[in-house]
Amino acid sequence: PRVPPQFEEDAEDAAGGLEGGQGRRKRLFSKELRCMMYGFGDDQNPYTESVDILEDLVIEFITEM
Repeated sequence: PRVPPQFEEDAEDAAGGLEGGQGRRKRLFSKELRCMMYGFGDDQNPYTESVDILEDLVIEFITEM
């Protein structure tokens, strides 16, 4: 199945650059989390801040496991 264009990675993420150029790490799961959030009833294009917070929680959970 083809991924809808709104879920495709941004040019910055695809290029492998750091997000915002402020030394922040590259987001690893943003595309998958956007798809999952939409699947669980969120907006089709959730706020980037919401995705970032959720990704921080996921990475923290994985690290603690």
